[in-house]
Parts: sequence; structure tokens; C-alpha cells
Amino acid sequence: MSKSTRKSLRTSLQRTYVNYQDIAKNNNIYHTFMNLVSGIYGFVYRSSFDNHYIIINKNLTKELQKEVFCHEVEHILFDFPIAPYIIGIDMQYSTIEKAADDFAKAVIAANYF
Repeated sequence: MSKSTRKSLRTSLQRTYVNYQDIAKNNNIYHTFMNLVSGIYGFVYRSSFDNHYIIINKNLTKELQKEVFCHEVEHILFDFPIAPYIIGIDMQYSTIEKAADDFAKAVIAANYF
């Protein structure tokens, strides 16, 4: 997705109330909370039935859990159609991780969640 398309989508989302949990369920995206090792905030698993499961570290604050959820939804909606298999624990400085962080922060800042 181009930078201008991403910016346009973000602007549209900032002007409209969006229930991300409803959007997620309508797109076969489910989430659960688990004990994960320190430093792992969350990840996405795609099943053979094309459902996406977001696993979120239950030891994080509620606010950070929301941010992780939005971050992972951004990967599902925008990154996975291009690169369906992304594996990496130490990728926090990569372009796709930065874009997902920016998206999640914009969603949280706009109080859509």
C-alpha cells in the first residue's frame, strides 16, 4: 500500500467512529490473551481456514493491549495480502513494523477503540 493511500485511510478513520472489534470479527479476525514471554507483546497466526488469530500478552496494560490489537490488525489488512508469511521477533525497526505502530497509535489517539 502506498504512503498516500495509507495517509488517506488514516485520515478517513480519524473522521469516522470505527468499531475495530466488529471489523475484525467481520473479517475472520479473532483475538485472545495469553501469558507470553517478556518482550513479546503479540503476534498473528493465520489458520488453514483463513481465520486470523491475534495473540496478545495478557501481562500488558489494557491500553497497550489495545495498541497491540490495532497493530496486528494493520498487518492483517495491509501487509498479509502482499506478504502472507512474515516471521520475525527482532523486526521492531523494520518499515512494516513502523507502519503498523503508526497506524495503531493513530487509531488509539483518535479514540476509535
